[in-house]
Amino acid sequence: MNWSELLYQYGIGGIFFLVTLVMCLRLGAADMAIPSDRRTVWISVFGFFAYLGAHTGWILLASR
Repeated sequence: MNWSELLYQYGIGGIFFLVTLVMCLRLGAADMAIPSDRRTVWISVFGFFAYLGAHTGWILLASR
């Protein structure tokens, strides 16, 4: 995997993730006033960035 693949994977994937998250919030499938829904949203956002960070680190280690 190289940088262009990472940008494509997380750029396009991030757009789909963001659109889906906004749709869930606007349509009422997730309500930020409910603690369990709020926790699920934050875990999902954290997970996206955690995978992005892990893959970025993997690329950095492999390029040495």
